[in-house]
Amino acid sequence: MNKSDPYRAGAPLAATVNPANPKRRDVLRWSMGLSAGLILPPLAGCGSGDSQAATEDTLPEATRIYAKDGLIDIELVAAYASNSVQFAAGAQDVYPGTSQLVNAHLRSFNSGGLAPTLYMNAGDTLRLLLKNRLPENDPDVSSLSYLNYQNSTNLHFHGLHVDPKEIRPGVFGDYVVDTPDAGVKPGADRQHEIALPPHHVNGIYWYHPHLHGSTATQVINGMFGAIVINTPRNDFNLNDSIRERVIFVHRLNLSDTGTSDTLYDYVANTNGAFMLNGAYQPTIVMRPGEIQNWHLINSDAFYPFNPVLDEHTMWYYARDGNTFQRHYRPITASTAAQTDNAHWPGSIMYPGNRDSILVQASKTPGTYYLRSAKAPSGMNQEIVARIVVEGAPVEMDLPSPSQLPLYNNFLPITDAELAEHGGKTRAVVLAIANKDSSLFPQPIPADEEWFVPQADGSSLANTVFATGNEGTKLAPFQSSLAATQTVALNAVEEWTLYNMSGYPHPFHIHINDCYVIKVNGEDIEPYWADTIPLAPGGTTTQPTSITFRSRFTDFTGKFVWHCHALDHEDMGMMELVEVVA
Repeated sequence: MNKSDPYRAGAPLAATVNPANPKRRDVLRWSMGLSAGLILPPLAGCGSGDSQAATEDTLPEATRIYAKDGLIDIELVAAYASNSVQFAAGAQDVYPGTSQLVNAHLRSFNSGGLAPTLYMNAGDTLRLLLKNRLPENDPDVSSLSYLNYQNSTNLHFHGLHVDPKEIRPGVFGDYVVDTPDAGVKPGADRQHEIALPPHHVNGIYWYHPHLHGSTATQVINGMFGAIVINTPRNDFNLNDSIRERVIFVHRLNLSDTGTSDTLYDYVANTNGAFMLNGAYQPTIVMRPGEIQNWHLINSDAFYPFNPVLDEHTMWYYARDGNTFQRHYRPITASTAAQTDNAHWPGSIMYPGNRDSILVQASKTPGTYYLRSAKAPSGMNQEIVARIVVEGAPVEMDLPSPSQLPLYNNFLPITDAELAEHGGKTRAVVLAIANKDSSLFPQPIPADEEWFVPQADGSSLANTVFATGNEGTKLAPFQSSLAATQTVALNAVEEWTLYNMSGYPHPFHIHINDCYVIKVNGEDIEPYWADTIPLAPGGTTTQPTSITFRSRFTDFTGKFVWHCHALDHEDMGMMELVEVVA
């Protein structure tokens, strides 16, 4: 990134629209049909399915792996790989943008290509053997010992409601509570077994590393893949003719030699432009009138993605795998600019967020541009893809949003339900401040690693990324003073998150989703999510706030919540949550 970027250190920064119910003609099916046991190749370059289309579709797509007899059993290898990438240094609202071919040497899954997309039904099991084939750790990366394990790793199944524990000796669920010197060390393996409950919600999820101190560099290098979950009910039926695309959106931070090896490298290197599935400004081909189903995943480590398609309305129907209550939220240039309390965050995707959107191409052939519009803490508007509409027109109507599912376990959390299950409320604070701030105990414990020392020469020096309960001194995750949120199994709780920074930290909690009900104390149209951008513009004297409710069901054990700006998490903006019976 540019060293002058004020948002990296959290400097101050200078909802809902009318429901839509387009005409329904066909009974449509949630996603492409499952073929048990099939491993399908990527679909890049196959065009729109119309022999008249002359333009090549250049959006890369990952190999798809489908469950067979309720099981996916695979290996995932983490290793360095060298690949040529088209790199553009920063946002450009022109097409084509100025870019250059760079030989990038980065940590990856799947030898530097896109990691496989895993297709499962609720009730299925994923057995995944993670094999760490990265080189030995460099013990001299940082004066902070916990930042010296950049090649140790582990794996988080982001958004899944699954067991967070070691299930049996040597077999792990969504286990991420390793200490930095533990985890899956170079040369070691870890067996995961992820059993989806039969009542699991369908939608888009993803997997990525989550070892404290090394998360940012590994994710920004490209170590991630997608999970698509269907349910036996196929509640929201999408016709087979509706093409489903899984699209990761992230930036590369590269040195002049095409690397980004450490957290210090990441914050010092030049930001690239947004890339879609690793491609800069790819071309997506659609036929006039064609509908496609896009699952967008913001896998960037810091920046928001605010999608807008020129001269089109996109029909937004789910966030973080959770469908809205029987209506669409239209995305246009106008709605993308609505960031007041009532609309926050609208369709803006902060790191970790996933938006599921139906896109219907114009009936007028031509070239249109998918852009990331300006957002709080974002770069300038930029073109991220070219959409070419050509070929024979098709007659397709959007499915009625009345078909969007209402899951029993994701019904609204009422005041009565909250009261019946303990009625506990919590007030949690997130803050970035200089090490001398009165937010922290003074003096800071001399034997603890709260901040990067000046001698390390990083822009992160002397800054503490901390959390805590309201009314207490704050501390980073790696401190013995860090808070743990202890919750009773089957409790229903209400949390208010206070943001003392200008940056809208994306709060992400593992295992259990959140029912968001207020922004800055004002009621909003509630929605379910697992990653919640906090309202921007907070200060130590006037923090902003978000309020949500959650059901802590099914699983006991330890997991975490954290800021999904992953350099913030690596520096300590994270807490343990322990659910106890």
